[in-house]
Amino acid sequence: MTRKFGLVATIAAQLAVGLAASWVLAENAAVVPVPRNDQWWMKRHQSMNERVQQGNVDMIWIGDSITHGWEGLGKDVWDTYYGTRNAVNLGIGGDQTQHVLWRLDNGNIEGISPKLAIIMIGTNNVHGFAPEQTAEGVKAIVDRLRSRLPQTKILLLAIFPRGENPQDALRVKNAAVNEIIKGFDDGEMVKYVDINEAFLMPDGTLPKDIMPDLLHPNARGYAIWAAALEPAIAAVMGPLPSPAAEPDAEGFVSLFDGKTLTGWRKAGGESTYWAEDGCIVGKVGKGPNTFLCTEKTFRDFVFKVEAKFDVPGNSGLQFRSHQRENGRVYGYQCEIDPSERSWSGGIYDEARRGWLFKLEGMEDARQAFKADDWNEFTIEAKGKHLRTWVNGVPCADFVDEGEEADLEGFIALQVHQGKQGQIRWRNIRIKELPAE
Repeated sequence: MTRKFGLVATIAAQLAVGLAASWVLAENAAVVPVPRNDQWWMKRHQSMNERVQQGNVDMIWIGDSITHGWEGLGKDVWDTYYGTRNAVNLGIGGDQTQHVLWRLDNGNIEGISPKLAIIMIGTNNVHGFAPEQTAEGVKAIVDRLRSRLPQTKILLLAIFPRGENPQDALRVKNAAVNEIIKGFDDGEMVKYVDINEAFLMPDGTLPKDIMPDLLHPNARGYAIWAAALEPAIAAVMGPLPSPAAEPDAEGFVSLFDGKTLTGWRKAGGESTYWAEDGCIVGKVGKGPNTFLCTEKTFRDFVFKVEAKFDVPGNSGLQFRSHQRENGRVYGYQCEIDPSERSWSGGIYDEARRGWLFKLEGMEDARQAFKADDWNEFTIEAKGKHLRTWVNGVPCADFVDEGEEADLEGFIALQVHQGKQGQIRWRNIRIKELPAE
């Protein structure tokens, strides 16, 4: 009788556990770790386990096909930004939060203690899960990492935008998830980072030249991702090493390595800058004028750069610039604007006095600018004497006798708001001169 009672009790207990598990599954499957049945999925999972077992892991990326894609269209960018940082890609196409949880419980983070974990997951949960459920799944992943890797800092990325416009139903759901998960930022070990504006046009449109299927980045999209996220990564991992720049035959040193924005920082509004095809690309975003500024300041120099608009707009080359407490960047500005040739090559002082030198009456200088082609700009600053050239044709030439004349500051590439412009810069180089 006792044995029979014990058997009944065991069966009852098992049923209770089963019912409890079923209730949890029905309540929110996004937090219940499960594997996928695909053979290729398990093979990739095992290959990632083998990689982490080798050790030497300082950074892990956790996600779905968007993260997986660093090994495809994003490979060159990955090699440039993360190839020397002992980074491991733990992304698998098609994964939802519950699949990531299972992988974390089954070897993906076993025996390692990386400095940084980057999470971008949830877009595949939009089908069949409410935003609150998806957010709960993301929270479970964060909690698992905090428990298993207590010394690892976490960058929790906003789920990327999808769909052509802000009204797209799936983008709306992702935005709702982001609104919740931004609250997981604890100000110390978990940092929420939203770089979504970097992918969007000012009206919220997601361009197909960045995400052709309106979901997955192409090579340009990965370059934008890496450039936008780099400040947050560098805060944990340290900056990318700047390659030693050797002067050329004329004494000019390159300010751009052709692959990353190392040595530059963004200031101002929400325009986007990234490296592509040996160029720095700037795309108009929301907010005030935006600048990509050199970390280093310069006094007397000759500066050369080539510029070309992909999409007509307005831009400028600022020098001897400074950033104020409100974030605005002020300084001398050599104008670039194909719509108004009397501007390109002239110098404007946004900080104090407006136009310092406009190309009025200078027909050769005005016609030197080619609206649909590359233009080389040269700026010489020697003491208070400032000169500019466009394609070798002299433009501005004057001495700034103003009492507030700035004699040292950083160089900045400007994207001017108000137009849907996109501009490229290449062959960015400088030759410093003895101070006068």
